[in-house]
Amino acid sequence: MKQRNRSADLSALLLAAAALVLCLMMPRPLRAAMTAEESRRVLETGLDHFYNLEYDRAIAQFERLRADDPANPSWQNHVALSYFYKELLHGGALEGDLFDASNKFFKTRKFPVDAALDRRFHEANQRAIQLCELRLKKAASDGEALYACGVAYAARATHQGLIERSAMNFLGNARRANDFHARLVRANPRQYDGYLIPGLYDFVLGSLPGPVKVLFFFAGLSGDKQRGMHLVENVSEWGNGAKHDARILLTVMYRREKRYADARRMLELLAESYPRNYIFPLEIASLHRAADQVPEAIRAYERVLEQVSDGTPNFAQAPEARIHFELGVLYERVEDWESARRHYEQVAGSRGATAALARESVVNLDRLRAAAP
Repeated sequence: MKQRNRSADLSALLLAAAALVLCLMMPRPLRAAMTAEESRRVLETGLDHFYNLEYDRAIAQFERLRADDPANPSWQNHVALSYFYKELLHGGALEGDLFDASNKFFKTRKFPVDAALDRRFHEANQRAIQLCELRLKKAASDGEALYACGVAYAARATHQGLIERSAMNFLGNARRANDFHARLVRANPRQYDGYLIPGLYDFVLGSLPGPVKVLFFFAGLSGDKQRGMHLVENVSEWGNGAKHDARILLTVMYRREKRYADARRMLELLAESYPRNYIFPLEIASLHRAADQVPEAIRAYERVLEQVSDGTPNFAQAPEARIHFELGVLYERVEDWESARRHYEQVAGSRGATAALARESVVNLDRLRAAAP
């Protein structure tokens, strides 16, 4: 039984890491046929849409760049990741608490694959790998190609971990991504973006259970959790294109280390930069809850519902049913029975309601009514 538990813990940790290897990471641009100013403007517009969960608009911008310079692996990576994260959003994978310590998502849910989005991701991802590897055959020290290859293989690992649920395939491609970026930073130590994937790789391997870590060591794999976290922290301070991605990864690392205030600080920076992304404030509320800061969690969840009502762009897509359920639980904890009932009653008719969540809400409502004086 213990061995099975260790295996499950290993899979959960690897898959959670896979899901954030490149959660919102976009590579820096390579050469393009557009004027430098036009290329920069299109890229910045696309990235703003991407980080604000506006994937169709992001894809439109990145497709312009790819059409202008189809031999550029960087633009292929942009397009691939946009299709991939559109699929993740539609499948409910980005709706909060995905990366907490229990990893319930990986244990209980089979991901609903969108065949069209999945195909477009694979086409662009494969093309990116072909292009950057071709460049490396001609010049093994090509820094831009090394960076693009690392991004492409990390994206593939992410897909295998989160969609395919294949820990071993994830590990193989994550190792390839790590190797490309390790080569990059050895050649250019001041390429700070290149430290992100090696830092995450170090953190994941260093976080494995002891017996599994020993087994991996004899297979030639080792890591150091603290060193990995330090590398990602450096990217969050000194990185160029990967600064925001490093902050996203740090929220996961800090949460796993129960450094809730540090995780919340990262999310607050992200929420300020991308105010149309409803996931960041939801994760802030979740961190308050994890830290047992119940009044703060209630205020944060209620604030998200206010933004939904006020028409804050994109917040209409927030998972209101889950928010109402969480508020019901939290109000129970502070013995505000009326507020708890009010939120439980709204679960079934709210966006994102599932049969399981509605049933659990009914059970909680029945319990509250039975206990009422």
